[in-house]
Amino acid sequence: MQKIFLTILTMLMLSGCSFIEKGGRGRQDRRVARIGQEVLYESDIVRLMPEGVSSADSATMVSRYINTWALGRLMLLKAEEQLSKAERDVTAEVEEFRSTLLGFRFEKRWIEERLDTTVTLEEARLYYEEHPSSSIFPYPLVKARVIRISASSPYYETVKGAYTVTSEQDVAELRELCYSSAERYTDFGGDWVPLSQLAKELGTDIETCTREVLPKKSCEMKFNDSNYLIFIEEKVDAGEVSPFEYNVARIRETILGKRKQELLSKLEQDLLEDAHINGTLKIY
Repeated sequence: MQKIFLTILTMLMLSGCSFIEKGGRGRQDRRVARIGQEVLYESDIVRLMPEGVSSADSATMVSRYINTWALGRLMLLKAEEQLSKAERDVTAEVEEFRSTLLGFRFEKRWIEERLDTTVTLEEARLYYEEHPSSSIFPYPLVKARVIRISASSPYYETVKGAYTVTSEQDVAELRELCYSSAERYTDFGGDWVPLSQLAKELGTDIETCTREVLPKKSCEMKFNDSNYLIFIEEKVDAGEVSPFEYNVARIRETILGKRKQELLSKLEQDLLEDAHINGTLKIY
């Protein structure tokens, strides 16, 4: 088996799969494994190997692929040997699966051709205002700024004196200063984030963050030997209606989902009506 792996890995170093003739198996396309009449070739494995993997990882992937291929064929052989003729007959299941798959593909194409994917902010805000309960979550949300900086940094006092600024110009100046003097600066892109994301940034758990950080507007904390300056610009407690901005993407997907369902319902209704009219459907 090791010899096979080395052979395949050597082939992976070649450019592309030039050893395989177009239109069929090339003469140099060697056999890797065989079960009954089923044969696994080098080319079957080579085309599945991603670029840039190490020799060790390639060997592991080859071994896993061969075992998966072999187990699938061996399982089929056992099934053919031990199942009755009736149990081996999967005609009905295959036809049902085919019908379901083709129907799904047709629905998908039909909807994609007709779906209006534009959701304006006005539409999203209207949905937000009409469905406030859908924007309530069981966790707090924050707009926060986190600066990780050593207390021994020569810029520490300057950063500490400015980390709670709010004007656009002051924030830009603080960000520029931190990029050159702090270990890390993030404001999460100015977006609302779950408290869990703030806790992750601080390298602590949600319980500690809820207890020691969330109640404060600004604070200096130490987690895992790192010094943090934390500013919570805004927050929304768990169980409160979350801000519109936090929900825009979700609302858009909800509206699109509703449009898809409406299109699907129309398709189903039209199909039944047309079938009744043209006589394709007869109910006795």
